[in-house]
Amino acid sequence: MQRGTTKGITVARTTAGRDFQQVSAPRVAAAPVIHSVVATTLAHALESPADYPDARWYWAKRDGRVTALAMHTPPRPFHVATVDTHVARAFARRVLTDGLQVERIGGLVTGALAFAETLAFETGGHIRVVRREGMHDLPRPPRHPEGVPGELRPARESDIPLLDAWARAYLDETGTDAPPRFPLQQWVARGDMQVWDVAGGAVSMAHASRPHGGVSRISWVYTPPEERGQGYAAATVAAVSARQRRAGHRCLLYTDLDSPASNRLYQRVGYRRVGDSCVLSLTRVR
Repeated sequence: MQRGTTKGITVARTTAGRDFQQVSAPRVAAAPVIHSVVATTLAHALESPADYPDARWYWAKRDGRVTALAMHTPPRPFHVATVDTHVARAFARRVLTDGLQVERIGGLVTGALAFAETLAFETGGHIRVVRREGMHDLPRPPRHPEGVPGELRPARESDIPLLDAWARAYLDETGTDAPPRFPLQQWVARGDMQVWDVAGGAVSMAHASRPHGGVSRISWVYTPPEERGQGYAAATVAAVSARQRRAGHRCLLYTDLDSPASNRLYQRVGYRRVGDSCVLSLTRVR
């Protein structure tokens, strides 16, 4: 574990996921929506550490209290989970001190931009927006689309080859970075991966994370092109979300703000936009 200090803000990092879990747990419990990405990624890393060999976990303290979290889990962007620009800059200065090469930054817009601007100023780099995302929660029971045939069911082991192909197609279509291996077997075994089934065949999928701080993140929503336009994705998301709410969990998901169709889909189900995040790229010129 290593520490650094910037104007009263102390930044520490570790490569030990279990240590970070202990340090970060109170912060995740206090603000589970903001820290959903960190919490779910950490859970995956603890479950499959070989998929995160270069992971680094960061936290910032002010007046002896943990106030913000961040992480770097290549090949994914450096993730900044704060809107406090002073803390975001402190994270960036720590990265510069460590000599870490960061090419992509993600997180809540204010924090991610402050982090990226600090690196760009020090390195002479250029910042480019790669993706804009909306953070949405579900304040009330979801609205289920009418007239959509089929039903939700847990994915089975026999579905894994199909789901693996869909997951890779999802990454290609969205430009999302991910570890080289999908933990589909674990997700299926736990019942985290659900599919919409029509006449015995899967036509859409969605993943619901284990809850952290009472929040379950809905992700990996995908319908293959030949099955689109039938309402399957909306039906899947609505049913998965309803299942999580019945278990007492709050639902959260992210959307690509440059994809109006997907944003309208989630709004019809009942999701509301509560914040914005982004992915930025940093090109160094010196």
